[in-house]
Amino acid sequence: MKSLIDLLMSNYFTIDEAKEEIYESPKTSPVESRELVNGQEDLITLISRVMVENERLQDIRDELESLSTSPEYLERFMRRIIPLLDGFERILNLARQYPPSEEVDNWLKSVETIYFRLFHILEKYGLKPLDTVGKHVNLDFHDVVEYRSTLDYSPDTVISERQKGYTFNGKLIRDAKVVVAYNPSSGS
Repeated sequence: MKSLIDLLMSNYFTIDEAKEEIYESPKTSPVESRELVNGQEDLITLISRVMVENERLQDIRDELESLSTSPEYLERFMRRIIPLLDGFERILNLARQYPPSEEVDNWLKSVETIYFRLFHILEKYGLKPLDTVGKHVNLDFHDVVEYRSTLDYSPDTVISERQKGYTFNGKLIRDAKVVVAYNPSSGS
């Protein structure tokens, strides 16, 4: 008589002892016919595969380089990567506000390293941040988001940035959002 476990298992599992046919593709080239020697691939087979893959990769590289070197493509890429840089800056600024500790300092150094490496790569391709703080406001490059009454700065001087502006190969791709000083006593 079958045990309770055998009865339950027979409802869920079926053992099929029929042999399954295995399809083997016909050998089509001399290289493929020499595939296994003592359970390992033949050296000539490996070299030929590497050469074929290298040619494919070179074709892909050539295509990507032709796309990535077009100025329009690079400019679109830079416009899309700027929000990523903004996110890095926000995270780094928030982390700097935490009380110093070994964990936060190590984390901050690691993230800063990644940010600066990325930024230097982008600079090599032509992305440059606008230098705004302490400069006279220039409405061709600056979007004034606030005027602040102060005697510490001369009128129409950029006090701070709310958002960095960037140029790409000398062309403005995002203006800086800035806070500008005005002096109520000078009438500016």
